[in-house]
Amino acid sequence: MANIIFELEKLRLTLRNKGLDARAVESIVKKAGDEISSAFQEQAEAAMQLAIESGVQQRSADFINELTLDSVNMELTTESGNMEFTEPPFPMLPRLLQNAKPMKDGSGIYKVIPVGTPGKDRPKVSTSIYDSWKQINAERIENARKQYQALAPKESKFRTATSKQDANTQWVKPAQTKDFSQDVSSINAELAKTMEGIVRDIIRSYEEGF
Repeated sequence: MANIIFELEKLRLTLRNKGLDARAVESIVKKAGDEISSAFQEQAEAAMQLAIESGVQQRSADFINELTLDSVNMELTTESGNMEFTEPPFPMLPRLLQNAKPMKDGSGIYKVIPVGTPGKDRPKVSTSIYDSWKQINAERIENARKQYQALAPKESKFRTATSKQDANTQWVKPAQTKDFSQDVSSINAELAKTMEGIVRDIIRSYEEGF
């Protein structure tokens, strides 16, 4: 990423060497700085959108909720600094058996679970930066997915969950590795490249304009 403070100082020196008075120099430098900040805000929002889409693809509400912009280093990061959001195994049986029916012999409870193609009716995480970023709704969507996505062969239509089943081995959603290091690194590299060109063009336009 271009060193904006350094570039603005170079512009200040160039304008002084051209004989502009101090007040005019500071006014021009401020305009250049404001223009750079505006451009960065626009590019940063586009980069944030790409990162959110990556979170959506891997269905990680935690990653989306932690996304933030480091205005000092001018790059995307997460609040924790962590880029890996691996989900541990998730036992679903206790929740699946909520409002279950008693077995005829009284030995336990059961519930018939409809099983369709994985993801068929699964809620979607919004891809809009304004709806997704920092919204609790993303957490609710992810929790709902964990609770109701059936872990069964695709050809099955129904499965029966019972209190006799082992909650540690049956109806357990496997751990999922979700590492966003490469995605964020690529997005930040492209953001830096874009901003370097923008900063260079803005500074040059003010240097050549006076």
